[in-house]
Amino acid sequence: MATSWVDRWQLDLDQLRWYPVAQEIRAVHREDPTHVVLRSTAARLVWEPWRLLPVYAVPAADLRAPLVKGEHQDGQVRHGLIPHPLHFERHTCAGTELWFGGPDGIRGPGGAAPFFRPDDEGLAGYVMVDFQAFDWFAEDQHLAAHPRDHFKRVDVVPSSRHVVVSLGEVLLADSSRAMALTETYLPLRWYVPREDVQWDALTPSTTTSDCAYKGHARYWSLASGDPADADIGWSYENPLSDGERVRGYVAFWCERTDLTLDGVEMPRPESLFFPRGRR
Repeated sequence: MATSWVDRWQLDLDQLRWYPVAQEIRAVHREDPTHVVLRSTAARLVWEPWRLLPVYAVPAADLRAPLVKGEHQDGQVRHGLIPHPLHFERHTCAGTELWFGGPDGIRGPGGAAPFFRPDDEGLAGYVMVDFQAFDWFAEDQHLAAHPRDHFKRVDVVPSSRHVVVSLGEVLLADSSRAMALTETYLPLRWYVPREDVQWDALTPSTTTSDCAYKGHARYWSLASGDPADADIGWSYENPLSDGERVRGYVAFWCERTDLTLDGVEMPRPESLFFPRGRR
């Protein structure tokens, strides 16, 4: 029986997993980038059980200051699938929280301990690090949002298919020169040129987000002002390398809008951002 890879990648989500990182990884203080927290050529990507996104783990010797023990976590709490990089303190494997210079030193978001030493023998001597607590570099490339996953890929290709995006009776975009962007775990995204967007239907939003592969995004809401239609689309104005081909293009949530391709209406998919029942 053939196996669907869409199902296969989820089979080990309940396990603690790691993968070696070949690049030099560096973390620095946000307030003082000259203050190096860690530098490592032996880093690993580590996925705790039920976490879709990894964190970096490095040998304790690669940290630039001694660590102080905090509380031990039993790792028995289950939160279901955790698809985002936040809440480092929600550890789903057993281990010990660690502080850099004691509890009065560096803290992660929300005041949590920014380091964690798992009990697992396969990670003996390694310390996991909260990505949100520091600024990070892979070699000389500044990293955004979370560590880049070696098993995730972004691919962008041009398309002449007729793409129409609407919401109810409101037309949002109409284009035959869109970019089709595929990204592991996510539905196909259609990015349309700015000239093919119906700007009178939209208004700028103050919302922003960061993607480890595409960079910093700004958002657009429906001009009607209905809160349900906020942040309906986004664009990358100065993208990272993986998003270069969609620089300045605009995409819309296919989970929240109506998409027609070559005259055929597409069903709204479920996704990690919008699972079944959340629309």
